[in-house]
Amino acid sequence: SSGINAEWPLRPGDETASMDSEEVPRKRLKFRCYKPHDNQLQGKQLEQVEATSIVSTVTGILDKATAQSTEVDLNTLAPRKANWDLKRDVEKKLSKLERRTKRAMAEMIREKLKAERDIIAGAGQDEGNDSD
Repeated sequence: SSGINAEWPLRPGDETASMDSEEVPRKRLKFRCYKPHDNQLQGKQLEQVEATSIVSTVTGILDKATAQSTEVDLNTLAPRKANWDLKRDVEKKLSKLERRTKRAMAEMIREKLKAERDIIAGAGQDEGNDSD
């Protein structure tokens, strides 16, 4: 036993390789950014690829964008007030409360008008009863 685990894939021609073990396919090495020092591995180095320049593409896109948006919107430029999110969250509740308030005020006005009618009607009946 040479200390090599039999489960690891063994290289062909290795003395410890058993005849009945299956041949495990190995991954092919590709050196993209590394220049190997070993003469056998230097043939596996990939050719250097030059990066394409995107400067002209980006400048074209930027020119189109700046041509379209020459106007400056002051709402987007000015910072929002510190409590804008609180106002936004409370807005629904306030609209509900406002409807209830209007309904309650209308009901109070109706009750007041009804009470005034009852007083006027009562006074009119009292005058009619005095003539009897």
